[in-house]
Amino acid sequence: MKSLRRQLSLGLTLTLIGLLTLQWAVVTFTIDHLIQSQMTERMQQEAEGLLAGVTVNVRGLPMLEQRLVTTGYQRPFSGHYFVVITDEGHKLQSRSAWDVSLPVTSLAVGEQQVTHITGPEDQPLLLLGHGYRKQQRDITIYIAESLDDLQHSLRVFHGIYGALSLLGLLALLALQRWIVLNSLNPLQEIKDNLARVASGELQQINANGPAEVMPLVNEFNRILKSASQKTKRSRLSIGNLAHALKTRLAHLNLLFDSESRIGISQLRQSMKACAEEIHQDVERELKRARLMGDVYTSQQTDLEIEVPRLVATLQKIYSEKQVAFAWQHDTQTRLMIDREDMLELLGNVLDNAFKWCRGQVQLNITGHSGITIVVEDDGPGSTAPELETLLQRGMRMDESKPGSGLGLAIVQDIVQHYHGTIALDHSARLGGLRIQLSLMPA
Repeated sequence: MKSLRRQLSLGLTLTLIGLLTLQWAVVTFTIDHLIQSQMTERMQQEAEGLLAGVTVNVRGLPMLEQRLVTTGYQRPFSGHYFVVITDEGHKLQSRSAWDVSLPVTSLAVGEQQVTHITGPEDQPLLLLGHGYRKQQRDITIYIAESLDDLQHSLRVFHGIYGALSLLGLLALLALQRWIVLNSLNPLQEIKDNLARVASGELQQINANGPAEVMPLVNEFNRILKSASQKTKRSRLSIGNLAHALKTRLAHLNLLFDSESRIGISQLRQSMKACAEEIHQDVERELKRARLMGDVYTSQQTDLEIEVPRLVATLQKIYSEKQVAFAWQHDTQTRLMIDREDMLELLGNVLDNAFKWCRGQVQLNITGHSGITIVVEDDGPGSTAPELETLLQRGMRMDESKPGSGLGLAIVQDIVQHYHGTIALDHSARLGGLRIQLSLMPA
């Protein structure tokens, strides 16, 4: 498992090292270029000064006025040298070069050459040559200067600069480590909250983290809340089924106890009716499972996929009817609502419509200021006093029809979870029941 702290520290360290290395290279190149430019300009001025004092005698030999020759050009191996070359190949070299000849050649008039060479006693030299014309003759003047002192100064500078850069790097690494640790502290708090959620001490993550992490925390809290509510609904459904089965079994026990007081035929009919009720209870839960299908946790519901799949299942369940189903929507096909909640809600109201309809069911979904779902059928409908009792848990319109009367109560629980409303009335268009659900997803 990769450590986020280690990745951040390594990335920042490599970035700082790369940045300081690039800075060192740029500074070194800039200083070297600046110093060489200044030296070249100064040596050019010295060459022009020497040109003013250079003359060529009748034999073609170059001559130089001694007053223009500084002590640096007279002291052997001083690090300052000059060479004057005429167009006839005669040379005049400074006394400082002693008997060492510098590797120079004649240059054309106006031509300039700047290069690094090794001079007397292996001195590193910067050599500047320029071609001139004087006294109707081509003259080349070279000026060379030792780089020993300059290179020593640069080494000292680089040493100081490197030491300061290293100290700066260590300080920045310490600072970035402190920043990383403080930035990741909220993640540790979130981790502790997750452990407390796993142990049952907390129901939600209460920690505050970075803005990049909070969407994950909020989504996890949403899943926890949704899972808790679904667990409650599942427990309620199982409890209802268990209660119904317990009632039926108690009835069977009473029948067995009263066997001596009633006839075999009547006992058989009572047991058959009780078994049929048990079958209806179990079938109801199996039907609910078929309607839900393979449900996975998702904050979005795709109507184009889920509605046809749900209707196809209902048409198989109520295959004895030829139900004409129509639906429309004026919103996006993807609704920002939990998929399992939406399937449970639509499954219950459509199941109720398919059960009671004569042959027509219509579904209309709108998405203005929330989500509005309207389901209508052409069934017998219900009177106003009856409509008021349908949302009560366990109430049914017709006791002769199979069912537990829990479907609309479950729908009401889901609607209340989404801060919505549910309304039952007469369908003016189809003549049956009209159910309108209004949801306000967060």
